[in-house]
Amino acid sequence: MIVNKLIIHELIKDAGNQNTTVNVSDMLLPINSESINLITRLLKSYQNDVISYAQFDNNPGRYFPEQYFIYNTSERTENQFIDFTKNLVWNLQSIIKTKVLAKGGYLVFTEYELNNINYIAIFLIRDTEGQLLKRTKKSFEIHKIEYLDTNHLAMACRINETRIIQGETNYLSFIKVKQHNISDYFTDWISIFQLETSIEFTNALYKIINAIDLPFDDQRKMNYTIDEIRSMVYENAISNTNRNINLRNLSEQIYGDQSTIINYVEQNNISIDGEFRFNSAALKKFIQISVVKDGISLKFSRGDDGTKVKISEENPDVVIIESVKFAIALKEQLYNE
Repeated sequence: MIVNKLIIHELIKDAGNQNTTVNVSDMLLPINSESINLITRLLKSYQNDVISYAQFDNNPGRYFPEQYFIYNTSERTENQFIDFTKNLVWNLQSIIKTKVLAKGGYLVFTEYELNNINYIAIFLIRDTEGQLLKRTKKSFEIHKIEYLDTNHLAMACRINETRIIQGETNYLSFIKVKQHNISDYFTDWISIFQLETSIEFTNALYKIINAIDLPFDDQRKMNYTIDEIRSMVYENAISNTNRNINLRNLSEQIYGDQSTIINYVEQNNISIDGEFRFNSAALKKFIQISVVKDGISLKFSRGDDGTKVKISEENPDVVIIESVKFAIALKEQLYNE
């Protein structure tokens, strides 16, 4: 990871009143071991949470998107980054005044590169014990971090600038916090617009499951088959009364590690919510179709319908199977006995 810019501002507000003040920084923090460690720990906390994806609401009057695109098309100097973050903090101050139950915190803005992808991330953290950050005349000092847990991280979002350049959607990601007094004002401030549907997330999960290496079955001393893994995903989904799929819980059940699916998503720049409501029709891809008729037995995943297995458009009585491996195996049994 390459950290290019880092600045911290303080938004002061207690729950139960409207008095809100800010302590803005006039200079960037130095990029050293402490600052890199801070961003590394915050990103780890961020990635361990439930993440949702979206893009900016670009309707007129949306302050955050307007300020971001002004900065993005500028020379992106240090002073321009400082002004960009200050403007956003002052705007957040005006929003949070009306939220009686909302609390402030430290706003960490950073511009960094990871896996050849450029990001701007914003973290709202609470340093309740005063051991992490110390105010200086123009900025903050970062104390050495031995441990930073998710309790420090109240809210966060990340802008995938590489996706914006490539004209892709879902370039925003943010923590889906259950405390609405936090998440509502934070997401209102960012001005998010969510595009993805349950169908798209369920289809994305199907592709992810097919791509990840098959886990090992200790009892049978062999890898699970892809059909067994798909079936496990299906059973995990339908057993949830809320019709939700939680990627960390699913990853723990299938791979024995909560991070396997999330890590694959992160490394391959895939946008899929950490928890989403599945689509029943799309979920059927994960189970098999089994047909035994006319002396022929055919069994395949619904996800292969229309690709490996399809009904001929010219003749509805003809079934076409397009699989090199299947053809080789069939030829071996027909001609090599």
